This record gives sequence, C-alpha cells and structure tokens, in this order.
Amino acid sequence: MNTTIFPPKLPILPTTKTTTFRCTTTTTTKPPPPPPPSHFHKLLKRSYKAKNFNESLYFLSYLTSKGHQPDLILSTKLLTTFLSSGQISKALKVMQILESHGHPDTFSYNSLLSGLLKSNHFSTALQFLPRMRLHSCPPDIITYNILLSHLCNSSNNNLLRLAMNVLNQMIDDHCQPSVVTYTILIQASIKRGGIEEALKVLSEMSSKGLQPDNYTWNAVIKGLCKQGLVDSAYDLVSKLWPCDHNYNTVSHDQYQQQVPDVVSYNILLRAFLDERRWKDAERLMNEMMMVRGRQPNTVTYSVLINALCQEGLVEKAREVLFDMISRGLKPNTYSYDPLVSAYCKQGKLDLAIEFMDHMVSNGCLPDIVNFNTIIAALCKNGNSDQALLVLEKLRESGCTPNSSTYNAVIGGLWNSGKKAKALEMVSEMLENGIDPDEVTYNVIISCLCRDGMVDEAAEMMKDMERCGLNPSVITYNAVILGFSKAHRNGYGYRCFCRDG
Repeated sequence: MNTTIFPPKLPILPTTKTTTFRCTTTTTTKPPPPPPPSHFHKLLKRSYKAKNFNESLYFLSYLTSKGHQPDLILSTKLLTTFLSSGQISKALKVMQILESHGHPDTFSYNSLLSGLLKSNHFSTALQFLPRMRLHSCPPDIITYNILLSHLCNSSNNNLLRLAMNVLNQMIDDHCQPSVVTYTILIQASIKRGGIEEALKVLSEMSSKGLQPDNYTWNAVIKGLCKQGLVDSAYDLVSKLWPCDHNYNTVSHDQYQQQVPDVVSYNILLRAFLDERRWKDAERLMNEMMMVRGRQPNTVTYSVLINALCQEGLVEKAREVLFDMISRGLKPNTYSYDPLVSAYCKQGKLDLAIEFMDHMVSNGCLPDIVNFNTIIAALCKNGNSDQALLVLEKLRESGCTPNSSTYNAVIGGLWNSGKKAKALEMVSEMLENGIDPDEVTYNVIISCLCRDGMVDEAAEMMKDMERCGLNPSVITYNAVILGFSKAHRNGYGYRCFCRDG
C-alpha cells in the first residue's frame, strides 16, 4: 500500500531544454525525484502489528519530522488504540501529527470524538468541531449522532439541554436528522419526560418522511415496559405487526417494513417475567417461535433462567440451560450466574462449583461475580480452605480478585481461626493495589471485637477515618458491642459520642 496521502504537486518541468551559446549545446534534464520514504515506514507498520504502540508513535513522529506524510489509515488505527486504552494524550498527539503533516478525514475525527466522549473528555471533544471545519472536514451526520448519543445518555441535565443546541447546529449545517438521530432523541425523551414525550418525537420523525426501524421501535417498547406499561408494549407490537387468523403476518400501513425481531420479544419477555406473568410469557414465546419464526437466542434463555431461579425453580432452570446448549447456543456468564447464585443460596456448594467447572469446559470463563458468589458462600459455611482453592482457580483463569473477594476470604479465614492467613490476605490485597473499602474495615473490626481485641478495633476505626472512609452504623455497633462484652461500657459510650 502506498503510504503517502495526497503527495505535494511537483512543478511541471520540461524533460529537456536545449540552449545554443557560442556553438555549444547544453542539455538540462529534470531534477531527480525526491528520495523514497524511509524504511521507518516499514518499521512503523511492523511495530503496530506487533502491538508496540508507543514505538509506533515514535516512528510516526520521526517520519513526519523528516517531511514524510503520515499514513492516514494506520494513524487512525493507532489513535483509536490509544483511546481504547485510556491514553488520551497520545491519541491527541496522533491527531496533532495528522493535522500538521497530513490530511485527517471525517472518519479519523469521528473516531477521536467517540473515544474522547466515552472517556468523559467532553470539553476536549467540542474543541475539535471548529478544527474539523478548519481542515475541510465539516461535521457530518455521524459526528452529530456521536455527540447527541453522549449528551442524551448523560444524567446531567445541563448536557441534556445542550443536546437541543447540538440538534439545531446540525440543522444549520444542513445535516438532516436520520433514523438513528431520532432514535437517540426518543431514548432521551423516555428518560426525561416519559413515553408521551417519546411518542411526540416519533410523530415528528414520521412527519419528516423517516420510517422507524426495529431499533427505534425497540426503544419505544423498552420505554413502555420500564414505565410498567407492558400490555401497551405488547399491544404496540401486535398493532405494528398484526397477524391474520392463520397467523400470517399482515402488512397494511407505512410501518410494515420490518417484523419484530428477537430483541423485541426479549424486552417483552423480561417485562412479563419481572411481573411474574408466566402464562403471558409462555404465550409470547409460542408467538415468537410459531408465528413469527423467531428463534430464541442466548439472551432469551438467560432471561428465562434468571426468572426460574428467582422463583426457586432451579432444576427447571438447569433444564433450560441444557436445552439451550442442545440447540447449539453458547451460554455466557449471564446464563450461568443465576444458577451458581441459586445453588449457593441453597447451600449446594458442590453443585455451584460443578457448574463453574462446566462453564470452563464449555469455553465460558467465569467472571468475578461467579467467583465471589462461591467464595462468599464457602466462607459463610466455614469452608475457608476450599474458598482458598477457588481463589486460586480465580487467579489461574486470569480473573483479578477485587475488594469483595478479599473481604469474604479475610472474614472466612479469621472466623475459622486462621488469623495469620487472614492478615496475609490483607497484605496481598494492598500489594495488588486494591485499597480496603468500608466493608474491609468492618470485617476486620468485627473480627477483632469478637476476639476481645477492642483497643485494636478502635484504632482500626481511627485508621478507617484517616483513609477518608466514614464509619457506618455497622462499624459503631461492632465496636460498642465489643467494649460491652469486655465490660468497658464507658469506653464504648465515649467511642460513640466522640464526634459530638
């Protein structure tokens, strides 16, 4: 691939020029072409392919410093890579190189804006809008949709109001709102003003001659379900995609371009099950498969498994999981999580661990939620040694323990009489860069108080405050109870009243 983008135009020179002077003929030839790009171009590509991204940035800087233009495609990839890893300053450096030595396009700017907004660098992102115009890359519909999506997903009311300004600027720039634009606005309207506001936006969309797609309708269906209007959501589906008495889809109005997809049914199914309307859920599943010909996907089965486990029908949920596998679908952690949690609640820890092993054998690595659920249950049941074995499995799987993991293990070990090992876990926690949270302190303070080490517990509470964590009612109760058991009620009272 030629890595030179828009090479500078060379002056048109004659290939030869003959001048006669004193009977002497002199021939002037075209100057030799500039030297080819340095081998650093190859090194740049190799370093990026090898994922040595800092080295890639060095080579890119070197090449441009020597007057070579940057490869736009490779530079945009490098920019996106830095953004995805949170290295904002390096991503901005790549764009600076593109603006100074190359020709950034709208795609590279949109990639930068998307990454900056995802990292909540909103003010920095806005600075690039005039720079896009300066470099002959005016914002397009994708640019504005990226901005609107971020603003509308924000919980900050000021940003939500700013979204309307962005929409007005979009129209001023002769960028006509698309179906995606209106879908973003519908989702924001549901969040702010409810379904009525969303339907107004939908009506405006239709008046512009834009036809809602499934993504748009699913946003409306989800909004209705969130407001508890599940029957209205189902009626909307039935109205938009009606069937005749033979269960054939009937098309009769401007919206009959799509049929409800599996996402539509998953939204309705979750809503019915949340309200424990099992018969309606069963009817919906039959319509989904028999009438619409939509096959359940992994999300469908995961929703069913979760609902069954919440009803205590764990074995039925297990059957659904294996039915899912028999149909060629691959369960994910959201499919296994409810079963692992349910077995732990029932005290069937062997089955919970068995399911975790089943996950691994099926190529689905357990997440931290799976591990923490099992570890906490084992520690609660006094099986701290087995909890340590599961902790080792956690490390081997590449999953990183968090504060919840350590809190459970520390409390379990201490309650099992293994105080030294518990304190070792505290040290390991700190060495791994995981700061103790309020729960960590409460676990240790409770353990100290139960063992009569009330002075150490009171000192630990002071340390907790020095770390910027406020003792809770649980903390005070543990310390006061500890002093009371040690027949030192006065100390406990002073501990309680020391802030007053």
